[in-house]
Parts: sequence; structure tokens; C-alpha cells
Amino acid sequence: MKTIILPCLSAFALAACGGTDSTVADVSAVDHDGMSHAPASGDDGAALTDDGVMPVIDVTVAWMRPHPQGRDVTAAYFVAGLSDGRVDRLVEAHIDGAERVELHGHTMDGQGVMRMRPVGPQRIEAGTPLEFAPGGLHLMVHGLAAVAEGDSASGVLVFERAGAVPVVFSVQASRPADPT
Repeated sequence: MKTIILPCLSAFALAACGGTDSTVADVSAVDHDGMSHAPASGDDGAALTDDGVMPVIDVTVAWMRPHPQGRDVTAAYFVAGLSDGRVDRLVEAHIDGAERVELHGHTMDGQGVMRMRPVGPQRIEAGTPLEFAPGGLHLMVHGLAAVAEGDSASGVLVFERAGAVPVVFSVQASRPADPT
């Protein structure tokens, strides 16, 4: 029975974080709090090189999925790039009105089952955007009053060197077009 339940839970979790509109609606009964959330790290934690330039972070394509029916958890995404400086590290995120926001990603276990887990700080380097997108890194937003298509939510991304970077997440079912 365990071999049947684990793959099903993983499929539901993946759908909640990276699926299409139809799969998001199907995961309204998934208990994110009951899932395995052992931290996984995307950064080695080594001290950042101080190049004498304060990093400037540009955030684009910031969006959040509408809440799945009956749930108080949703996922948010963005692309961050360095327009000045060489390196920084995203350490946390906050969204106004949310109980908590976690940096999340997907990992594969020894049996080939994909699991959603909190991740550690995420390094950003010049020329390599940090992308939080469906099916990969994402923000899990817990305890936010339900948001619907067309709404927006304000928050901040907190970087080790650049500090708090304000961001407004548009609420929509799919990724917005990249700015031109």
C-alpha cells in the first residue's frame, strides 16, 4: 500500500507546484504540511565574494497562481537578475498577509519519486538569472487570504547583500509574457 500512496502523493504535490490549471484544481485535498519537507540546499553556503559593488537585483515575471479551491496554500514564481554586482544570495521571501513563505524545489529520491522540499538560500550570479518557475524552484505561500485571477500581492525578496527587494506578484493561472 505504501508503494501506491507515495507516488500518488508525489504526483499531487507536483501538480500543485507546477501543473497546468486543470491539475492545480485536482490537488485541493493535498496536505502540504503533511509532506516530507527535509531541507535541500541549492547553495554551498560559502561566504560571498565582496567585489566592492552593492548588488542591484531586478525582478521580472513575478506571478502567483490563484488558490486551488478550498486551500490556503499557493505557489509564486519570478525571475531575478543582477543588473549590478557579481553575486548575491536569496535568503528568504515575504508576501504581505501570508503566514509564511518558503523557498521550495523538487528533488528525486532513491526510488525515482519526485518530492517537493524546502531549499536553502539560492545563489544568483551576474549573467545567470535566478528563475523560480513551475516544475522547479518556487515559493510556497501559506496562510494568505484566497487570491483570484487578476489580483496582485505585494512582498519582498530578501537577498544577503542587496537586502529587501520589493516585488508585486500578479495572480494568474499561467506565466505572464516576458517583458520586452
